[in-house]
Amino acid sequence: MKRLWDYLVITFENLKIKYKFILFVSAIMCVFLLFTIAGLQYAFTTYDQQIYRKSSQVLSMSSDSVEKELQRIQDISFDIITDSVIMRETVHAKKETNRYEQYGIQTAISDRLSDYVSSEKYIHSIYLIDVTGKTYAAGNSIALSAEEEKARLVEMAAAREGANTWVTADGSNRFLTAARQIRSYENLSMENLGTIVIRVDLAKMVAALPEEWEDTTGNMMMSTGEHVFFSEEDVAPFRSFDFSEQTKQGYSISELNGRRYFVTYVKTSFANWTYWHFIPFDAVFSSITKVKYSIIAAFIVLLLAVIATVIHFTRKITTPIEELVKTMRHIQKGDFAIAETLPPPPRHQDEIGMLHRDFTFMVQRINELIKENYEKQLLVKETEFKALQAQINPHFLYNTLESVNWLAKTNKQTQISQMVESLAYLLRNSVNVKDDIVTIRHEIDLVSHYVTIQKYRFEERLDFHIEVEEEVYDCCIPKLTIQPLIENAIHYALEKIIEPCTITIKAYHQNGAVFVTVEDNGPGMDAQFINKLRRGEVQTRGTGIGLKNIDERTKLFFGEQYGLSIHSVQGSGTAVTVFLPYEKGEKQYVQSVAGR
Repeated sequence: MKRLWDYLVITFENLKIKYKFILFVSAIMCVFLLFTIAGLQYAFTTYDQQIYRKSSQVLSMSSDSVEKELQRIQDISFDIITDSVIMRETVHAKKETNRYEQYGIQTAISDRLSDYVSSEKYIHSIYLIDVTGKTYAAGNSIALSAEEEKARLVEMAAAREGANTWVTADGSNRFLTAARQIRSYENLSMENLGTIVIRVDLAKMVAALPEEWEDTTGNMMMSTGEHVFFSEEDVAPFRSFDFSEQTKQGYSISELNGRRYFVTYVKTSFANWTYWHFIPFDAVFSSITKVKYSIIAAFIVLLLAVIATVIHFTRKITTPIEELVKTMRHIQKGDFAIAETLPPPPRHQDEIGMLHRDFTFMVQRINELIKENYEKQLLVKETEFKALQAQINPHFLYNTLESVNWLAKTNKQTQISQMVESLAYLLRNSVNVKDDIVTIRHEIDLVSHYVTIQKYRFEERLDFHIEVEEEVYDCCIPKLTIQPLIENAIHYALEKIIEPCTITIKAYHQNGAVFVTVEDNGPGMDAQFINKLRRGEVQTRGTGIGLKNIDERTKLFFGEQYGLSIHSVQGSGTAVTVFLPYEKGEKQYVQSVAGR
């Protein structure tokens, strides 16, 4: 996992700026999208819960309304079985009577039952079945449908011993039946006189309830256990639903026959019934779903628009930078002549425009300086050639430099005076071949004069530091060891870059040895070039003393265990270290070739 993360980080770091910016903005937009989706999901979940609460409340109110009406009908059934006319006529019907008397009994009972039917709008019909099996009817139906049904109703009423019982039928039946036994309370005999059967128009009762959702048709159903005894619509499409839910109330989203429904249910204690309401899901949530997906689609469109805008915007920023990078690559190869063909810098005044203008001016200026330097180098070479031809005596040079120094001081030209003094010091030490071994202090003094001259050449581009421990100043070192290393650092580091270059001399004592290091923060060198330096295959400059020469002289004076090492990293800099013994004072060493 860490390797994958490191690979992704490296890949991102190596991307172009415009791709980084596009990925960054896209990531921010995606985070906003996730937060938006999460917020919408939370809002819609809350809304769904509100819908459930509303549906549950409405269904509870509907069930209360139905049960209040059924309770009224149950009260009516009690009124009927205690009605004096009904009681008298049923007692009379048990006796032997002629046809005329039977007609009178039937008329009296039917009229009385008709009064009760008309008193309640949801009563469809009322039947009285006496002990002889004769049926008296009032309402919309003339008689019960079958003898089996009559027997079942009489049996169920008898089981309740005078209490009301509700008899349910199949869900396709729109009616609900109440059955109650008529008993004689005269002399508290509680003799069975017959059975009252009331047919209730449950469909009409449910149709009168308020709609839960405007412009939305649902299906209200009633069940006891798994048995559905009422359904506003055809119960067949809902047969696969599990009606055995035992909790008091709840809701769910179910798919029946390829259609989704929002289902709410409430269980009551009236007759241990469960009221169900099936609402087509699309009818309630289609608009919400459309809003949800519309918001997501709008956000995605916005994301694409933002990315397109970012791409257009980043191109305006990165295109000048890419052109600048191409130009820098030419400059890196030393092709400063491209300065004459550079296009005019952008006119806008932002950082990119300023960078373009400054870089163009810098390259053109460097090109001019290169030309001037080249001309000066030709002049110097010509002067050196003439000086060699003239076989000028070194003492004549010293006297001449002293005269120049005196003249510079007289004219208050401090910089010229310092350069002349440093140059004279370098000439004296270069010509002097008596001492092959000197102290580190002597070498540092020589380097200081050399750097004094170089600082006037490179000015602030040369950042020179000396970090030498006090205890190693008097230690021995081969003559002209540090100065060529400084010269190489200037050549291979300072002159290769445009930015300021830091060159540092470090000398310290550790484990009985002295380490003298010259390091820079230049462009560094590859392994192939370092090998050439070690073999002496690279042409030296200045003093003509190469790294191979320094290494050989160190080994010659102090032994094979000492010498020179190079450590360089491309893009980070180079460090050249001379490993010497920790020895102070003048000692006899093997003479170099120059001293033989």
